[in-house]
Amino acid sequence: MRTVDHRGFSSLPPSITLIELDASLSSDLKWEVVADAPHILWELDFQLDQINLAHLSSHQLAVKCFAESIWEKHQESTLGVVLYRGRVPAVPLEEFAEYLHHLAAYLPDEVPPFALFDCAGDPLKFSKEIFPHIHLGFRSGPIGAIKWEETLIPLRYDAALGIVLPLREKGLQFDVVDKCLEKLDRPFRLIAEPYITEEWDELDELLIFPDLISTWGMRMVQGFEAAGGKVTHLSLL
Repeated sequence: MRTVDHRGFSSLPPSITLIELDASLSSDLKWEVVADAPHILWELDFQLDQINLAHLSSHQLAVKCFAESIWEKHQESTLGVVLYRGRVPAVPLEEFAEYLHHLAAYLPDEVPPFALFDCAGDPLKFSKEIFPHIHLGFRSGPIGAIKWEETLIPLRYDAALGIVLPLREKGLQFDVVDKCLEKLDRPFRLIAEPYITEEWDELDELLIFPDLISTWGMRMVQGFEAAGGKVTHLSLL
């Protein structure tokens, strides 16, 4: 059973134990671990300073070895696998996300993949459009399944209000979006436009920016409204 979805952790563990495994090119991938904690995130440390497609198959082999030698023994205590933890890489984020997805494809279906970034979570920059299957963590911000402090804090977003974020092709910076998020004084959930239908569960209201939403996105919003949901329009002016 998966432990995390688009709303964060399905059940918040009281704490998370992070166990790092050397998955670099110099590792023999023969990990000796003693793990008796009940809630474990395994970190496969590939030392991904740069993306090199020539190394992809070696990194994928490390993921396979993890699944066979670690996960098989610790399924009950495993919350997921961290495929990256560190600064925002100095490569296009789209390319980096694609590389992580190539690695995540070798995890068992039951194991959620994570990436933890040493920055605030920008909901447009780190859109689900480019991280559809990777759960993210940040130092702060309105998104992410994990808050990365001295310890890892699991998060859950249960709110009746959803805010629809524009497509990345519209741009990565909108003052009206930033001001909306700053001024809201009630809980909310952020939804990337392509996932409106998939993620409107448990929502009573959607807040949209009609000047930024696509025709297809508006059709999904109309479907939400037809199902009894309230839709609030926020103008750019």
